[in-house]
Amino acid sequence: MENSYSLSDSRVYWANVEFTYNEGSSQHGVFEGGVVYAFARAFDAREAILKIEEELEGRDLGVRSVDYIAEYGEMPWENEDDQLHFDGVSALAGSTGEVFLDSFEVYERR
Repeated sequence: MENSYSLSDSRVYWANVEFTYNEGSSQHGVFEGGVVYAFARAFDAREAILKIEEELEGRDLGVRSVDYIAEYGEMPWENEDDQLHFDGVSALAGSTGEVFLDSFEVYERR
């Protein structure tokens, strides 16, 4: 059976991901890890998570947890600057199909 999905069936998903620094990362042993917003175009949340995991692995980062993932849609932000910024990141992910990571917050080593 042939897959009948088209790119127009895909949506932009965004996630808040807790990550760790893998061996090989220049930050491994320096920082514990952190959290990052990730944006990915996918057909469902599972595919988006797989794409995000692949992007992080390519940067020598591991996924500790995905705190949430949702279709980006009409996400309301607290202020206009954030709204414009994240709407723009979502639009880039939607138009290019690439995974975009934004707003890294790093944890100090324990």
